[in-house]
Amino acid sequence: MSYARAGLLISVKDWFSAPLSDESLMEQYARTGEPKVLSRLYDQHSNALYYYLLVLSNADMAADITQRTWLKVIEKKHLYRHEGKFLGWLFTLGRNALLDELRKQHQQNSHCNQVENLVSDSAVLDDIPDFHQLLKRLPFEQKEAFSLQQEGFSVHEISTICCVPHETVKTRLRYAREKLRKALESQS
Repeated sequence: MSYARAGLLISVKDWFSAPLSDESLMEQYARTGEPKVLSRLYDQHSNALYYYLLVLSNADMAADITQRTWLKVIEKKHLYRHEGKFLGWLFTLGRNALLDELRKQHQQNSHCNQVENLVSDSAVLDDIPDFHQLLKRLPFEQKEAFSLQQEGFSVHEISTICCVPHETVKTRLRYAREKLRKALESQS
């Protein structure tokens, strides 16, 4: 009977305790370095980070940068500040790693606030079979802003991640939606 009671108390205690936020988990990981805590964060956010990077690059590069980003989380855990959102910090690390890789491959000319002229080839949009391919055709800045918004980031958070003013993010989002709408209409 006492074992059943103990099991019941543990279950009730777990039921009443609120799940830890991402920020609390990262703060705990930064303090303790406990792999289980990092594993929870990884399980919750790895796919979203991969998809964001996939929209901006190819599958191999996205997988590689995702892995490098989580290694950066491990290396830079002491730099995490609990005032900010963990997901914004994670995506900023991923974005910076991607930009570094693109620079290495000579596909990128400038840094953070001057990301420009990175566009996909200029094939006719009528031949593109799906939305993901249409998204790939957008200029880098528009694709990035649109992808971050689809991941649930606010304009303010996108502005912070991309190191650009709010109005620039709004403009990029407007142009991205406009180009996607036109491309989809031309396919109909």
